[in-house]
Amino acid sequence: MTAAVGFAALATVAVAATFILIIREVHIRALDTRVSNAVLGIPDRSSSSPDLIGWLSSIGARYRRFYAEENLEQLRTIIQSAGFNHYRTLPIWIGVKAVSMFLFPLAAFFAAQLLGKPVSDAMIFTLIGVVIGIMGPRLILMVLKRRFDAAIRLGTPDTIDLLVVCSEAGMGLEGGVERVAAEMKETNPAMAQVLRGLLDDLRILPNRSEAFEKLGLKSDGLRRFGTVVSQTLQYGTPLGQALRGIAVDLRRERITKLEERAHKLGAKLTVPMVLFMLPAMFVILGGSPFLHLARAFK
Repeated sequence: MTAAVGFAALATVAVAATFILIIREVHIRALDTRVSNAVLGIPDRSSSSPDLIGWLSSIGARYRRFYAEENLEQLRTIIQSAGFNHYRTLPIWIGVKAVSMFLFPLAAFFAAQLLGKPVSDAMIFTLIGVVIGIMGPRLILMVLKRRFDAAIRLGTPDTIDLLVVCSEAGMGLEGGVERVAAEMKETNPAMAQVLRGLLDDLRILPNRSEAFEKLGLKSDGLRRFGTVVSQTLQYGTPLGQALRGIAVDLRRERITKLEERAHKLGAKLTVPMVLFMLPAMFVILGGSPFLHLARAFK
């Protein structure tokens, strides 16, 4: 009974703290919006509801100080490798994680209470909610990163071939990248997004090598592509020949990986054969002689 009362008090404090944080963030968000509207001369519209993405970004911007700088750098790398703009997505991701750390445990606790579970089961549900709230956003981000990497690996050789065609047709680097991004928009949206980001960096950054270094952080094939193109622009070597060599190497690596997977297939099929096929074969081959022997001895 004492444990139940203590757990209920702890849940009440957690709920109160969550609502206080939410009310505080909404109030600060509304105040910032009113101040910015007053500075810009925009009429105040207090009845409009705050944007959810902006609210999460505000929470992430305020609570990112609890992260160490090396952890923030790792998060930036992972978010950029997943195909997002880390300047805009990092505070949103931190806000989502901060909200989920409170939301999932409370949802799990109230679900256990609605189902009529005892206190021990409610505590287990709450702990599961805590684990989901902490690890869920990171797992989702890793899944998105894996899908983005697969799309980039699949579309990099075709993109380089199209850049070779544009280069041999007399187009410049920026024009070729823009044209290839437009062509890859339907077949590979992830690659088109990467090329549009590269085009923006080429137009904004003072040094092109910085744009290609930033591009190389997203994938291994793009890292090689960025290194070769930056060296080509630095030393004045033919761009088409270098790009053709990169495309050939990437396709050769893809064929090599497929051959490795084909060679591993025999070893991976051993366990299913032992567990499922061999017992059936023994039953089929040995069942008839065993029945004949049993009939003969009978």
